Amino acid sequence: MIPKIPYFQTSRYRVQAMVDLAEAKPGEKAADLGSGDGRIVIAFAQNGIEMHGYETDAELREISQKNIENQNVKNAFIHNKDFWQENLSQYNIICCYPMPTIMGRLERKLKEELRNDSRVLLNYFPFKHWKLEKTKDNIYLYRV
Repeated sequence: MIPKIPYFQTSRYRVQAMVDLAEAKPGEKAADLGSGDGRIVIAFAQNGIEMHGYETDAELREISQKNIENQNVKNAFIHNKDFWQENLSQYNIICCYPMPTIMGRLERKLKEELRNDSRVLLNYFPFKHWKLEKTKDNIYLYRV
């Protein structure tokens, strides 16, 4: 059984650090695994990226949808799906605020599914077995 990851708000500064570190290009697709209130989804979509959030908590999905609608953001999508059950190979960029208990499994899943040159941005908890490319304000950038 996979432990449920608790929700922690990501500060505006860290959200911006993720957007900056990702260096997203037009036409790329990104996903936030455990998208919470949608702030990361919204930030990437506002920068022209097709952004998908995966969130299993109904209350947080509802908040996300309202935030997306209130800010009239296009290219932002929230899915009522467990990202562990999804193939993430369609994404160029993955964002996640993981917990230490899932790090090994997350490393394996992303290594198996992501294409070469995909980027992974982790909030606060780094991977142990991947080569770190850059870091800013406890945001860790990795490239597959």
